[in-house]
Amino acid sequence: MKIVLPGCAVVCAAALWSACALAAPPGSAYQTSVQLSSGRNLLCSVNESQPAGETAVLTRREQVEADVLATQRLRLVSGPESPYPSAYTAPSVACVNAG
Repeated sequence: MKIVLPGCAVVCAAALWSACALAAPPGSAYQTSVQLSSGRNLLCSVNESQPAGETAVLTRREQVEADVLATQRLRLVSGPESPYPSAYTAPSVACVNAG
């Protein structure tokens, strides 16, 4: 009879480690309102699923501006250094029209 406990323990430990590594750090997932220089108002989610509403159709310049404004809070939370990739250094940003 073979004992498979060590192999099972390694697999379980790896699964738990990867699940914890994928969890967003505290303060890294939020929604924020953004006003572009053109006057457009957006609701952007950072490291969350897209907010309910009509997806904003943005030019490349508007998208970059929305990303920079929406992730400002992350730069304040994470400070000057953070491991890469993380929710702080490689955030996911999705915006919808705010009305």
